[in-house]
Amino acid sequence: MSLTNKKTSVLQSVQNGLRILQLFTTENPIWGITEIANALQMNKSTVSRLVSDLIMEGFLQKEGSKYRLGFSLLSISGVITSHLEIHRESKDILKNLVSELGETAHISILEGKEVTYVHKIECKNPVPLLSSIGKRNPLTCTSSGKILLAFHNKNFIESILAEGLPRMGPNSETDPDQLKSQLIQIKKQGYSICIDEMHENSVSIAAPVRDYTEEVVAAVSVVGTRDRIQNNKINRFTERVLEAANEVSIRLGYIPDKELTLY
Repeated sequence: MSLTNKKTSVLQSVQNGLRILQLFTTENPIWGITEIANALQMNKSTVSRLVSDLIMEGFLQKEGSKYRLGFSLLSISGVITSHLEIHRESKDILKNLVSELGETAHISILEGKEVTYVHKIECKNPVPLLSSIGKRNPLTCTSSGKILLAFHNKNFIESILAEGLPRMGPNSETDPDQLKSQLIQIKKQGYSICIDEMHENSVSIAAPVRDYTEEVVAAVSVVGTRDRIQNNKINRFTERVLEAANEVSIRLGYIPDKELTLY
């Protein structure tokens, strides 16, 4: 089989696997092999193979001679629900942040080993190319990425360092030991400031968002240019970003045990 044909075969298997999963609804939560084959007009042997694969991955589970959805889907739906909740609860808070500071604000989350913007409220004069919804950036070059990394476990941090640190902007940190020191300080102070690290002439300030379990699940950040977020504004911006992140956290059920202050 050629590489192209192999890729086509894999893609078709994925598509058929998803078609099988979509059959399971509240009205019809249990399906047999023959029923699936008839509903999707697929060969029974193909359905049987795909169902076996889905069981191995936890997406389906056997119930007698038939099958129902497995717990892996609950995990995925929990992530989606969490992200939707963060998006919903942060909307007004980000709007107020943008209105007060005049710069674009974001909610970012960890996806794999990168940071992704999942919500963005633009200011009146947004800066092109600094950020976009769904865009993935290295964790080590943005304030939100450093927040998410600083509050992650040691093994994860070491895995990021082992892969090498990319130089994106003129101030990107490429020394693992220096980055470790930065992450320790960021976790201690509860915020991150990056200047010229992702892009030249850019400033980003971020703070952690926690949920009811006290885990850091996202970051609030404000991004602008150096000529607009000048040194004499950074303290005020940082205080407001901290307050905004705390407000989102409280809406997610987090109970803060102390006031947020700058060190």
